[in-house]
Amino acid sequence: MPPQRHANKVLRVLCTTYILLSLTVQWIVVWVLQATFIVLSFPFTTSDFRQDICGHIFRKISFVGMDLLNPFWHIHVLNKFPEVKKKKVILMLNHLSAADPFMSIRSFLPRDGTWIAKGELFRVPFGGWALYNAGDLAVRFRDKKSSFATVKGTVGPMMENARGRLRRGRMLCVFPEGVRNMTPDGPINAFRLGFFSLALDEGATIVPLAVSGTEKLWPRGSAMMDAADAYFSFGEPIDAANFNSAEELAQHVWNVMTERREQHPDRVELRAAQAKEQAKTPGEATAEEKKSA
Repeated sequence: MPPQRHANKVLRVLCTTYILLSLTVQWIVVWVLQATFIVLSFPFTTSDFRQDICGHIFRKISFVGMDLLNPFWHIHVLNKFPEVKKKKVILMLNHLSAADPFMSIRSFLPRDGTWIAKGELFRVPFGGWALYNAGDLAVRFRDKKSSFATVKGTVGPMMENARGRLRRGRMLCVFPEGVRNMTPDGPINAFRLGFFSLALDEGATIVPLAVSGTEKLWPRGSAMMDAADAYFSFGEPIDAANFNSAEELAQHVWNVMTERREQHPDRVELRAAQAKEQAKTPGEATAEEKKSA
């Protein structure tokens, strides 16, 4: 095995070991702190207040363990969370990796919100229990082969719970693609319309958050993680009241998110590399290709 390849493999093993150990410790600590807070505050607080505080506990500890103290993953937030005047806010971000919910926290601190997550995550010991305590909402899919097929009768109640969070001023954090993008170098997937309809109904403000590079941190379908950089940037707030349909609103958010993402340094570098590759003459070969031959 070439030295460079061996070094990369060692780095990935170290990164994976750190992330898994860190997640285990974080989830146990979060759940213990949440449970302690719930017990001590139960006689004096509402369930909504307890969920909100448990959400802050979860996200702040995740930020420390997965981001601040993580020597392998480097997060770059390219601009600040925009000023939003309305209390009903939906944060929407494109989805590339299981790392996205953890690594996006830096971009909107000190805020927190209710996350919409896969139902199976709520069954994970400690971590899933912490999601439940935080009041996060589950999307329940029928099976892994049909990612968009939800369990009948579960979407309506989940959306009503989301509406309730929105009305009391709790930000919603949503992946409008629905699932992780299978081709991260390509375009953002088309958006599902559910939360755009909710935004229209409630007159909410959508804050687009463009994500790139997280697929390198925690590659989809791989048991190994890797050291890399990821980038986040916000688009201007979008008032749903200015649009006539969920389709029109979704397309506008998609356009804004795509435009922001394409300005990220890694995307600029990718396009430059693609252009260089396309510029090669058919008979031209790189030094690496000649060596391989």
